[in-house]
Amino acid sequence: MKRHPSLIPLSHDHHDALVVAQGLILGRSKAPRSDWPTARRAQVDRVVAFFAQTLWSHFEVEEAHLFPAVIAHLPGAADLVGQLLDEHDAMRTRIRDLERDPTTDLDVRLPSLGRLLDAHVRREERVLFATMQREMDPADLESLGTRLRRRAPDGASCRLSSTVANTRADTR
Repeated sequence: MKRHPSLIPLSHDHHDALVVAQGLILGRSKAPRSDWPTARRAQVDRVVAFFAQTLWSHFEVEEAHLFPAVIAHLPGAADLVGQLLDEHDAMRTRIRDLERDPTTDLDVRLPSLGRLLDAHVRREERVLFATMQREMDPADLESLGTRLRRRAPDGASCRLSSTVANTRADTR
C-alpha cells in the first residue's frame, strides 16, 4: 500500500530506525559501504546518538499528534496505541540503561533492543498506518499531516524538529 503523504515523514524516520535495528541485531551492517561500527561498545554510542537525534522527538510527535488522532477517529485502535506507547517506554528505558551501563552484556542487550525497535516500527507501518489509511477519512489524514508538518517546519522529516528530543526521557 502506498503511504499517505501525511505519514511519509514518520515513515522516513522508521526506515532509519530499521537500519539501526538491523545493525543492532546482526552486530554489523549488510551494506558494504555502511559506517555501522562492528564493535558493540561503539554501537552503543551510535544507537544512543540516534535516539537523541531522531527517535526521542519522533516519539514525541507520535504521542502528541498521531496517537491522539488515531484514538479520536479509530477508537477500536486504542489497544494497539497502548501497545505502541508501552514499546516507546520500553525503548526509552533500554536507552537510559545503555547510557548508565554501556558495557555489560552488549551481545544480549543490543540485539534485544534491535528486535524491539524492528517489531515496533513494523507494527506501526503494517498495522497502524495501514488501518489509518483504510479507515480514516482522507480529510482527517490531511489535517494530521498539517499538524505533523508544523512539528517539522519544512515538512521533510520529523527528525528536523529536535527541540523536544530529551524532554520525554527526562520526565519518565
